[in-house]
Amino acid sequence: MKTLKYLLFGLVILVLAAPPLYHLFFRIALPEYAGSLSLEGLSEPVEVHTDEFGIPHVFAKNEQDLFFAQGYLTARERLFQMDLARLAGRGELSSVLGEVTLAKDKFLRTVGFYRRAQEVMASLPPRTAQAIRDYTRGVNAYIETAKHLPREYLFLGARPQEWTPEDSVVITLLMSYSLTRSKKIDLVLHQIGQKAGEEVLGALIPSYPDFAPTLTGARPASFDPGAREAVLTGVSSRKGPGINEFFDMEIPASNWMIFSGSWTKSGKPLFAGSPDLEPTLPALFYIMHLNGGDYNVMGGALPGCPGIGPLGFNGDIAWSAVNGRGDELDYFVENINPDNPGQYLTEAGYKDFALISETIRVKDGDEFKELPLEIKISRHGPVISEVMPLAPENCAMQWAALDIEKPWDIHGLLAMNRASNFDEFRQALSNVKAMNLNLGYADKNGNIGWQFTASPPIRKSGGGALPVPGWTGQHEWTGFIPFEKLPFDYNPEKGYTASFNNEPGNAPYHLTNYYLFERAIRFDEIIRELGDQKVDQSKIMEMQTDTISVVAKRWKPFVLEACKNADGVNECRDLIKAWNCGVNVDSCAATVFNVFYYKMMENTLRDEVGEQIWSEELSQPYLYYVPDLALTKILHDPDHAFYDDASTPAVKENRNDIIIRSLKQTKKVLEDLLGDDPAQWQWGRVHQMHFNHPLGSKLPMFNLKPIPTQGSHHTINSGFWDWDSENPFRMRSGGVIRMAVDFSRDDKATIVSPPGQSGHYLSPYYANQAQLWAEGRQAPMHYTDARSLAQVLRLNPI
Repeated sequence: MKTLKYLLFGLVILVLAAPPLYHLFFRIALPEYAGSLSLEGLSEPVEVHTDEFGIPHVFAKNEQDLFFAQGYLTARERLFQMDLARLAGRGELSSVLGEVTLAKDKFLRTVGFYRRAQEVMASLPPRTAQAIRDYTRGVNAYIETAKHLPREYLFLGARPQEWTPEDSVVITLLMSYSLTRSKKIDLVLHQIGQKAGEEVLGALIPSYPDFAPTLTGARPASFDPGAREAVLTGVSSRKGPGINEFFDMEIPASNWMIFSGSWTKSGKPLFAGSPDLEPTLPALFYIMHLNGGDYNVMGGALPGCPGIGPLGFNGDIAWSAVNGRGDELDYFVENINPDNPGQYLTEAGYKDFALISETIRVKDGDEFKELPLEIKISRHGPVISEVMPLAPENCAMQWAALDIEKPWDIHGLLAMNRASNFDEFRQALSNVKAMNLNLGYADKNGNIGWQFTASPPIRKSGGGALPVPGWTGQHEWTGFIPFEKLPFDYNPEKGYTASFNNEPGNAPYHLTNYYLFERAIRFDEIIRELGDQKVDQSKIMEMQTDTISVVAKRWKPFVLEACKNADGVNECRDLIKAWNCGVNVDSCAATVFNVFYYKMMENTLRDEVGEQIWSEELSQPYLYYVPDLALTKILHDPDHAFYDDASTPAVKENRNDIIIRSLKQTKKVLEDLLGDDPAQWQWGRVHQMHFNHPLGSKLPMFNLKPIPTQGSHHTINSGFWDWDSENPFRMRSGGVIRMAVDFSRDDKATIVSPPGQSGHYLSPYYANQAQLWAEGRQAPMHYTDARSLAQVLRLNPI
């Protein structure tokens, strides 16, 4: 990293000696938004109208030019972001970033994302393959013609390679993997089983509560998980850094809410969507309007991929995605032949591993070194024990995306961009076989509905919640649940539908253990509060930013009862007593409750699972629903064994003892963190969204100042946070793209994707949506009036 150090030193000199030169250094790479450019590769002129938030509206005369322009425009704003994503997909991050990413590259190469992308690209239907190639040509047109590349390349002493169609495909595979819930929780549960035993494990394996709402109102099908054979294998798990170091790009608390005309003031459907992910800088999605050929679609595009992704509107239909949370990934512990380590046991005898040899190129100062990597693949998939922390020895990973035929997700998403009715919407989504989604739907003709995607495996036995023996043949996958049998609904009788990652209720088979439920309970409360009131766009946007915590409402009476005569908790108790359970930035009670509830989970479960599992895994945002569900299940059992602290064998604690202990600890934490005055304990002082650049640890000027934000794990306006000793309550995910559409007024549709459209530091569009988003507001989409926008760039063919 010598080049980076020298450039950093030079940058400091520029800042101190010549501020104008500092600004020039960064601004010289900014694109123009008006005028004209001549580009080789276009067949007809393309017009790009850019609005006040940097959102481009692209008007082309054919699809080839449309996707060429999309690739070009995305690259000129987001090339470095795209490059990091495709380097991850290739397992080549270390060729640019050095040894620091070597472990990730080993994991990525072992799983074989790029090998799979090459297979998928070769199989895609011609129209989709052509769209990807046109997009690729546009990206490369920018790389070849840009006079000043993004400044990150200068700091790293690197240049972008030529973009390939497989680079676009691999980005969709990375997204698919990020949406797979069981990649982490299965291994953590295995550790818990080994540490705490069968009884504790059984209590912590998630299952959907009887009182929790489903999408359809029906109760989930019963399911027999079978024997927990994996815990009995006696295979020890590797130690290492937490699993959360690998791909946190999940959708832990997304939502969509849809009302038919019978519920709305206009008599037309209302649609609101909010996929929630970890914040990135630049934003994970790039908002675009694409008009050309059979496309007139606007929404969030995934940089590096043609078309619009999991949130969009095309004049006929609107859609938005939540994580379907299905379990499409299992771990199998293989039994190695003691006489031949190149073989593993099956029910039919020993079988040879497939072997792949690869070389990882690692940047080392101004030079490179090459490191060999040997990959073993069993019938279940790649052996990931050496590259996946907490995995048992000789553990293979079977993931549906590596096994299914025609995982044409990118083909399905492009077809959805063109869909005009529910049948076409479902037909398009039948091709989305790797991404685990539940997509909400509404159309201009008054119809509403939803559809699950992905390829849940059919298992001989068990539910896939734990690693299992790979040699018995008893847990094999025998196929995949066909699309026709995946949950969906169309024009529900109640006239509205909403998803908060909760159970559909109409699947006659087991899909997953990992649905969420707290925010769905709050939505049901809102519906009851509405009574006969009709809904409009402002009301549905208000619902998107609702901050009432049903968990706080559930626990509040128990806290007040337990602490009514307790010493040392008066200030905290009184704040909670006067609180309406809204997790708002100016609320001190919200801070008290969130600390209390974390401490309540910790004091109840840490002694059961062990310090390491609690601190490194179970307390993390991506697994928060496990301890939350465990406490919910035992709330009304004041003498449950989990409340008894194993470290005090002479005393048997009950629920009230742990409540009082947790509230006392809360007071101590907040006094140390925010001072002795409870009036200064506002939630916004600790709960803040951090938009940090990938190079922000070395170049902190790229990062944004933290933004105080509403919400928590339990609110519709989601604000998942980390318990970090140095920065507790740092927000880890939120509604990183939101949209609201009233089908009676297309011209009033709105959208927001923080922090901004551009990846160029000092661009006016670098962060100009961040505060808008934090305040719960959105930008006008200009879907119907984009041609009237003043900034016009004309792309002309050479």
